[in-house]
Amino acid sequence: MDGSLGERPLSPRVLDLLDLAGAIYRLESQVPRRPTNPVTEWQVYCPVRDVVFWSRTGAPLLASVLRFLNRAQWTFSFGPRRKPGALSITSIPGSVREIVLFSGGMDSACGAGVHRTPHNQVKLVSFYSNQHKLQQSLAKELEYDRPVQWRLAGRRGKEGMNLIRAFMFLTLGAIVAETFGASTIFQYENGVLAMAIPPSGSQVPTRHAHPEFHRRMEALLEAVFERRIEIRNPFFALTKREEALKLSEVIGESRAEAVLRQTQTCWQLSQAHVGGQKKRPFVPCGVCTPCIVRRTARPYEAEKGAWKNWRGYAFDPKRPAVMKSNIGTSFRAYLELIGIALQATNDDEMIENLAPEARTLIGGPTGPTEAEASSLLRRFAHEFCDAFEIHAPKPVQRVPK
Repeated sequence: MDGSLGERPLSPRVLDLLDLAGAIYRLESQVPRRPTNPVTEWQVYCPVRDVVFWSRTGAPLLASVLRFLNRAQWTFSFGPRRKPGALSITSIPGSVREIVLFSGGMDSACGAGVHRTPHNQVKLVSFYSNQHKLQQSLAKELEYDRPVQWRLAGRRGKEGMNLIRAFMFLTLGAIVAETFGASTIFQYENGVLAMAIPPSGSQVPTRHAHPEFHRRMEALLEAVFERRIEIRNPFFALTKREEALKLSEVIGESRAEAVLRQTQTCWQLSQAHVGGQKKRPFVPCGVCTPCIVRRTARPYEAEKGAWKNWRGYAFDPKRPAVMKSNIGTSFRAYLELIGIALQATNDDEMIENLAPEARTLIGGPTGPTEAEASSLLRRFAHEFCDAFEIHAPKPVQRVPK
C-alpha cells in the first residue's frame, strides 16, 4: 500500500476482511471464464483471527455478496489463523468525510472531478497494477491529495473471471474509511454498465456497481465494522457521454479534455493478443465492452492522431472483418441491444425483449425502474448510432396475432 491512512485502529475482523478480499480475488483470477460450463460452486477454507464472527455472522453475508457478483454458490469454513499478522501503515490525522474509489478510468475521474465535497475532506482510494503513476497524475490534475493506492502482491491469473474485483475494491475503500471514521463511499460508474444489462443473452456482464450489490455489501460492512457505511453511485442514471459533459461543465472543457485523454478504460490494455490476434501492449483494443462504451461517449477518439501521441484503437469494430470475427462478439451484441432499445414502441416492450438476466435486475427494491432503464438505454442507443455512424432504427409496430 502506498499512502497514508487515518488514525483509527483496525479490529481483527476488519483485518480478516482485508485478507479475505485479497485471497478471494486471487482465487477467482486463477479460474478462466467458461461460458458454456461456468463454475457454479466454491468451497473455501479460510484461517481468520475472529473465527466466531465469521462462522456465525460473516459467512452468509460474504457468500451473499459473492453469489450476486459471480452467480455461484459460496461455502466457507473457518479456522484460527496461526500468525495473526498486522497491517503496517502510516497514519495521519485528518477530517476525511468521504471516500471516492479512483481507478484511473474515465468514470472515476469524472466522478472525482464533479464531486462537490471539499477535496480536503475526501480521500481517493485506488487499486493498481500498471496505473500507479497515472492515478497520482490524475489526482493532482483534479486537485486532490495523493490517493491511497493498494496493490495485491504476487501473481494473479491473467485469464480469470474478474467478476468479483469490485468486492475487493470496495473492501479497500471501506478499510480506508474506517481509519478516518468516514461513513460514505462513492463508486462512480456510468449507468449503462452499472445496471449490468447484458447486451445479448450470450454475454455475462459484471455486476460491479449494481444497487443490489451495494445493498449486500453495505450489510456485510455494517456487520464487520459495527457501524453503517453507505455506498453511492451518483452516475447511475447517466451515460458515459453525459458524465463527460458534466465534468466539462464543472471544471471547464479544456481541463476536462486534458483529464479524459489520460484515463484508461480497456480491459485488455496491457495484453499483446486479443482473441488470437496481435495487438500492441498499452494500445486499447477497441472491441471489449469498456472500449465500446467509451467510444460511444467519445467518438472522435476512433481516429488515430486525434491528438498528439494518441495511437487510436487496435481494432475498429465497424470494419466487416473485425465485426464478423470472434473479437467482434461484444460489438455484435451491442448492435442487438441497440435494435431492441430503438425498435420498441414502449418501455414494457423494450424490457420484455432484453436478455433474461437483464429483466431480473430491473425493478424491485434496489434495481432501476423500467422507466429509468428504458430511458437510459434509448439515450445510449442514440449515442451509439451517432458514434459508429449507424442509421438509427425506428420503432416497429407489432401486429397482434
